Amino acid sequence: MKPAAAVQEADVTTDKRVTRLQPVPKVQRPTLTTALIHEIGETDVVLQLGSSLATATLDPAVHPAVIAGAHARRERVLVEDGGEGAIVVLGALRTQPTPGVEVADTYTIKARHISLEASEELSLKAQTAAVVVRAIGEVETYAERILSRAEGVHKIIGRMLRLN
Repeated sequence: MKPAAAVQEADVTTDKRVTRLQPVPKVQRPTLTTALIHEIGETDVVLQLGSSLATATLDPAVHPAVIAGAHARRERVLVEDGGEGAIVVLGALRTQPTPGVEVADTYTIKARHISLEASEELSLKAQTAAVVVRAIGEVETYAERILSRAEGVHKIIGRMLRLN
């Protein structure tokens, strides 16, 4: 905190300078805190701040999917009290590892559609088994044992088939 501003005033009777401390005006600063998401609405978020509930808006920089993920994983969010009762969610505090960023024992990715693209080669590996898709139009599978099943017709089409 800044010290009070010193103001010098002239004392007319003795012509001495007298220093008086003047208080610095108090500035309302935003307050940061964390909260849990209680409910996600159409345009706002209901937060659990301690034992009470409060309504907040999302900062324009925060993607709604980040908040939905934090809600599903019970992760805390960072909120700012901007004064006059306005509470804004600034982001989520990640507490779970993210695939591709941290190493973890298990990752589960759930989505309606997953697309992986590579300009030269895409590899899936698990110890001694691998599937490699190459941009030259080649798919390679490698494992001690490869099993392929079909409930209906199982077609293998190629100009030439080579069996050992």
